[in-house]
Amino acid sequence: MSINSRIAEIIKAFGDSESAFAKRMEVSSSVMFNLVNPKGRLSYPSGPVLEKLLSLELDGQRISAEWLMRGEGEMFAAGSGFRSPEEALDYLKEVIDELKKEK
Repeated sequence: MSINSRIAEIIKAFGDSESAFAKRMEVSSSVMFNLVNPKGRLSYPSGPVLEKLLSLELDGQRISAEWLMRGEGEMFAAGSGFRSPEEALDYLKEVIDELKKEK
């Protein structure tokens, strides 16, 4: 499953439409369209979008960075394990670099 598919799963978990989820994330509808809609570009999410995704909570649980980036584990984790959003973003940058090397 691609990261785009996992983002679509997050939208379903929140019970939102693409446009409602874009508003929740404070991004444009076109950004969300290009991330998850098969008619869009299915582009890779930017660092700020990833950071916003990881800050979302549903029933007191945050999205797991491992699940979002690699598809490993469960969608939601009770605690992020990161002390700050900056630490989470640094981790995401490392994972993105690793994934680029694997291609």
